Amino acid sequence: MNRGKIIIIILLAATLPLVIMPAAHGAEIAQEAPAITGITPPAGVRGMPVAVQGSNFGPIQGLIGKITFNGVEAGQAVYWSETTIWVIVPASATTGPVIVSTILRSSNPVQFTVLEQPPAIPSYFAEGTTRSGFEEWLTLYNPLDVQVTATATYLIADAANRIRFYNVPAHARVNVYVNSEIGSEHDVSVSVTATERLYVERPMYFNYKNKWSGGHDTQAALDTSKTWYFAEGTTRAGFEEWLCLGNPGITDAKVNVTYIFSDGSSVTLPYTVPAFKRYTVDVNSTIGPEMDVALKVDSDQPMVAERPMYFNYRSKWNDGSITLGATAPATTWYFAEGTTRSNFDEWLCLANPGTEDAKVRIIYHKAGAADSDQYIDVPAARRRTIDVNAVLGPEIDVAMKIDSDKAIIAERPMYFNYQNKWNGGHDSIGVNSTATNWYFAEGTTRPGFEEWLCLLNPGDINATVSVKYTFQDANTQQQDLVLMPGQRFSIFVNQVVGPGKDVAVKIESDQGIIAERSMYFSYHDAWDGGSNAMGCVPPSN
Repeated sequence: MNRGKIIIIILLAATLPLVIMPAAHGAEIAQEAPAITGITPPAGVRGMPVAVQGSNFGPIQGLIGKITFNGVEAGQAVYWSETTIWVIVPASATTGPVIVSTILRSSNPVQFTVLEQPPAIPSYFAEGTTRSGFEEWLTLYNPLDVQVTATATYLIADAANRIRFYNVPAHARVNVYVNSEIGSEHDVSVSVTATERLYVERPMYFNYKNKWSGGHDTQAALDTSKTWYFAEGTTRAGFEEWLCLGNPGITDAKVNVTYIFSDGSSVTLPYTVPAFKRYTVDVNSTIGPEMDVALKVDSDQPMVAERPMYFNYRSKWNDGSITLGATAPATTWYFAEGTTRSNFDEWLCLANPGTEDAKVRIIYHKAGAADSDQYIDVPAARRRTIDVNAVLGPEIDVAMKIDSDKAIIAERPMYFNYQNKWNGGHDSIGVNSTATNWYFAEGTTRPGFEEWLCLLNPGDINATVSVKYTFQDANTQQQDLVLMPGQRFSIFVNQVVGPGKDVAVKIESDQGIIAERSMYFSYHDAWDGGSNAMGCVPPSN
């Protein structure tokens, strides 16, 4: 499926084999000095990758090779070969010469200008694959008045890392087909950096093992963390669970994953995630079958974690879901999406990683009806699963607020047969607070796709909301509405913007609200399912 034009600069050389030639007795081995012929771009901000091009850099960086920016060492390179080095501009770099040093010699100096702007702004994804039966995309949304160049660093599990540049025009959205960027049969994590805040999502579509077809999507992590939590997870019959770990740093990460089971038992296992690489854990093989499990990830280095699952729910609805982990437990969680309509099953998973039992209140904000409450206990070091359909009854659209006296984790998986034509499931971890601005990079009303926005006003006064739809040609469309206190409201985007549109969304409100986006689809007229994503909130919101 062609999803838009991309402007690409490719600066990647193949890795050369290391060949050591013996010297004659008493003879010295001559080594040509490394030579820099150029730096692309010749100016940049701290924290952004740049390409150093030349010759005689050596086939690998090893323990000897180094690159300095005006005397400041850059540390481990993203990629190093005889002719090309990809390296991140150090946090303390200043304008001056760049020099590459090998075992005996140093290169000519080449001037690099460090722009005195804030460091590059990152977005991170741990999951991604171009294996057979998988198609991966990046959607880049620029809500600003100026064009922004994004740098995508592809951290490939089993091959050399790659870097690409994409120009994202003002008020536009750009689609990147990852399969064509890195080739087939690769597992990959991605970091996207830019000098301004871009909003990035990673939709994926699949026919997994020729038995589970569909798609899933997630927002980017806006920062790395040393801890990640997941409330949901299962290895029951028909379910496969995976944990994807991405390390965008220059140091190998020593990681402990704690598997927390419903009976209160747990097990902690160690893993190593190499620098600038992605690592995958097969949860089913690790803990065995028929286990409901929550996860805690502890790392000695900042990293990012996601949990994909593939399933055949009740032996009839097959698809996959994914969520970014939470970086910390919290006492408040929100969800804007949820329904118990015919052929929808909604669940709420609560995990308590602490040492004290948690008393939890769930407020169900029901569309067109009065709110209702549920009170439950979540024991320490356990997880609990709530059947929302059983609590509320059928045919109710619902948002939720969860209040707890102890910090917990909350996720909301849903399974469905949408309009009796697209079956599957999706999942999202909750958010901890309301916001006045929400962004979605992904979205489409192309044939075979239906897009919905779900909004919740959990406050006590009306919220005046403006929804701005941005298309690939930089045209926009605006929708205005008012959300009453406690109201949960759905927008059918296809009906608002019309068919055949790729669309990004910015939502502004004069009161704190919650926003999610659900999509239901038949991709390639063959892989049917659904995806869900919480809106992205800028860190300064």
